[in-house]
Amino acid sequence: NEMFRARGLTVDFEGFLQIFSCYERWSEREMPPIRIGDRLQIESLMLREGRTEPPPLLSESDLISLMDRHGIGTDATISEHIKKIQERRYVLKSAQHQHRFLPTDLGLALVRAFENSQI
Repeated sequence: NEMFRARGLTVDFEGFLQIFSCYERWSEREMPPIRIGDRLQIESLMLREGRTEPPPLLSESDLISLMDRHGIGTDATISEHIKKIQERRYVLKSAQHQHRFLPTDLGLALVRAFENSQI
């Protein structure tokens, strides 16, 4: 009889993760492979129901920080980049959401296409 400990997470419904795959962090807690017929002794079991929530919408300062961190633009061009993503309707600045950027269907489609392009 070998003793081992298994911790992990099984996602039954991906919810917002279908769109925002860049926020996936599930691989760190992946369950080990277990085959039919393996004998396991369970010391404790905890079931918890939960729902996923999308990450918070970005404010302009959040976006500037992310752009800076990823080397996108310079101090002189960042405002032009932000203006351009709004003009192209990739995002809308929503008064309903404290003037944070709300991705549009076009913006989300662009992200999905980029992720699928494997660039």
